[in-house]
Amino acid sequence: MSTQIVDTLAKFAAGLRYEEIPEDVVTYTKFLTLKTISGMIAGSVHPSGIKAADAIRRMNLPQDVTIIRSGFKTSLWQSIFLNAFYAHVQELEDDRIGGGVSWDITVVAIILALAERYNLSGKDTLLAMVVGLELHTRTCLFSAEHIGLTVVPGAVGPAAGAAKAIGLNSHQVAMAMGLALSSANVAFVNFGTDAHFFESSIHSLQAVAAAEMASVGLTSNPDIARYLNDLLGKGKINVDDYTKDLGKRWLLTEIMIKKYPCCFMVHRQVDSLFEIMKANNLSYNDVKAIQVHATPGDILCDRPDPKTEGEMQFSFQHALGAALVKGSLALSDFEEGMASTPTLVQARSKVKVTIDPSGSKFVMVDPSRITVTTSTGQEFSAERRHPIGSKQDPLSTEDMRKVYRQYVGSLYAPEDVRQIAELVLRLEQLNNTTPLMQLLH
Repeated sequence: MSTQIVDTLAKFAAGLRYEEIPEDVVTYTKFLTLKTISGMIAGSVHPSGIKAADAIRRMNLPQDVTIIRSGFKTSLWQSIFLNAFYAHVQELEDDRIGGGVSWDITVVAIILALAERYNLSGKDTLLAMVVGLELHTRTCLFSAEHIGLTVVPGAVGPAAGAAKAIGLNSHQVAMAMGLALSSANVAFVNFGTDAHFFESSIHSLQAVAAAEMASVGLTSNPDIARYLNDLLGKGKINVDDYTKDLGKRWLLTEIMIKKYPCCFMVHRQVDSLFEIMKANNLSYNDVKAIQVHATPGDILCDRPDPKTEGEMQFSFQHALGAALVKGSLALSDFEEGMASTPTLVQARSKVKVTIDPSGSKFVMVDPSRITVTTSTGQEFSAERRHPIGSKQDPLSTEDMRKVYRQYVGSLYAPEDVRQIAELVLRLEQLNNTTPLMQLLH
């Protein structure tokens, strides 16, 4: 098959100007950037994040680019890998789910590093972010769940963003996308382990390597349609979807912003639980049972007795139980040791998951539905198709600030917390990202 699809995407990437991006797309890109930064900050103090940082610090590499909230710098490629790892390790990535999965963490980690390394203006930084996020969503449109994979092919769009940041022409962008085509798989078997975060970080590393190698003339065959047909099977993709309404419909705005530090598959149910509790003035002791009406695509999160942090993050029972106990969800609810906390063990026992075999086998296709039964026998049900934080149920700017503060408020001085957010939310006004990176050091 010809490489016309990637040629079209590459010409779009190389030719896009900041002035051509709608204001709402710029605003949403800043939201995604702020949220990813909050994930990086939170990830810097996670035990696995600390271990990954120690491994890279021991390499004694050139001090080129800032490692978020870690007090050191390292080489460009390793900084991108580690910051991308930080962004994901607390399960705070923001996802577009539907016919395929894409996210913001791999792109933002790359562009922030390149902006610092090459002294990009705020507008050029946002421009590269938009290119990377938009092409990432478009090149990951098609589901690989039937072979146990997700975010396929995960490095192609980020490579286009990296190529935009370093000023490559359309041919070089296409070569970068081809060099990034065959990448590490994000495999369902690794969900709930550090390998899940390692895999996504490899996408960022491969993407920047692909862009820099394309800049010196390395070649590739960027035939993404052939690659996906070979990988996923004939008839699994519609090639027209890659370029349909390109520059008119911005798919990056369909990336949903996570509010809770756990798998997106449980967010709609948690949103519904909070709404039911608030509307009916219910507390933990008022609730006898929570019934989750699930589908085959939800089986991954049916974990009634999680033992590890990763298992808690992918457990309906733990997330809903903790939400019921506290009326909120925080990083501390998923920390090592919380799985055996008596109150949470008891709360999990109130949550029952029933799988309807007639439902979709793909994640977040069918609406979510829960039923809350009170100690007096009352029943309250709620159904949600989209989580709060999606394009259909969006967050306001103040909502976004609250989500950000939730994850960084205890890790920086209050004035620094405020200034970081302000700099990101007016990024287009900055001559360069130095003031932001100095605060994030």
